[in-house]
Amino acid sequence: MTDNFAFLLPFFMTVFAAIFLSARLWAGSSATFWGLGYLSAAAGFSIPLLPPEVLPFKAQAIVANALFLAAFCLYGDALLARFGERYYRPARYAFAGIALVAIAAIIILKEDLRAELILGDTSIALLLIVPVLQVARAPRRPMDRLLVFMVGLVVVETFTRVAVLILMTSSSDVGTLDAFLGSAYAFYVQFGAGVIAFLLALTVLGTLVDDLIQRYQYAAHRDPLTGLLNRRGFEQAMNAIPTGRSAGTILIGDIDHFKQVNDRLGHAAGDTVIAGFATLFTQFMPRGAILARFGGEEFVAFLPGETPAAVYQAAEKLRLGFASRTWERDGFDIRITASFGIAAQSKSDYSVHAAIASADACLYEAKRAGRNRVVMEGRPTGEAPALRIISSS
Repeated sequence: MTDNFAFLLPFFMTVFAAIFLSARLWAGSSATFWGLGYLSAAAGFSIPLLPPEVLPFKAQAIVANALFLAAFCLYGDALLARFGERYYRPARYAFAGIALVAIAAIIILKEDLRAELILGDTSIALLLIVPVLQVARAPRRPMDRLLVFMVGLVVVETFTRVAVLILMTSSSDVGTLDAFLGSAYAFYVQFGAGVIAFLLALTVLGTLVDDLIQRYQYAAHRDPLTGLLNRRGFEQAMNAIPTGRSAGTILIGDIDHFKQVNDRLGHAAGDTVIAGFATLFTQFMPRGAILARFGGEEFVAFLPGETPAAVYQAAEKLRLGFASRTWERDGFDIRITASFGIAAQSKSDYSVHAAIASADACLYEAKRAGRNRVVMEGRPTGEAPALRIISSS
């Protein structure tokens, strides 16, 4: 049973390493570090399977410890890369090098297997506990919290193993490496480490799958040009608002004479104008607003808890800011304006579509009245100078 498990552990770790390394193309450096770490650990568990004629026992022990130290350095890199924390790699890797020298000295000079195991396990635990503490408060998503918990569990399990060795054994109890590898204690050490490594690998795999799902959801619900929500994303965001908290104001904005921009200057210039409007749209809307590009040159915002009067003031600032924006740095010298419609959304409204229709009617009134205006439901159309596109040529 011990021999079967000794072969099984490196095998499944190698399989997970291959999965993580395959995921590096879309999952980034964190997946690469996990893959290399699991590959290094798999090699570390495989070393004792070599016959002494190929690699003597002392050399096996030194190489295996080096591989485990490298694996835990890489696990730390993977955790830090995922959460964007500083690596402090020179200090961590220097500590691993010093630990390896000390372990090698014990193996060669003292031949004390118990001291070797205590120092080796303590070193790898210390290598991992620092990154865990660095990222402890970083996770926001459930899978990320689970990942940090599982890595923390690896640290706890390793320190527990050290405590058991210190409190319940002596050097004579552990004996030689050959005897230790055949002992029940070695089997349970490998079994415990294998189970936790397997659970950690599943958690890492879960975070990678979760990332992929999040990426597809982002692509499905976001406008690629502006980064704002698209129509589907806007409706999903509105549906996610708790019942009784959906009161607020709808604002619709539309770039005036946008077709002329595309016809005269080309679609690249049109994209630049849309992106520029989206930037100002985000800048002038209050925090917490749900912003979307419904398509073409039409933008929609839901401002929860805001009155139409307050939104009118924000829309006026946006209108003036956009009308005064210059585009010379973008390669064309024109003036472009936008028109806006505003309507209230009450708690009793069955859906947001009625408020959107009312705001759209106000937008149409702003266009009919000469453009470059903000029209609010229930208020007469205000006066505003209509600035049309003027080509420098």
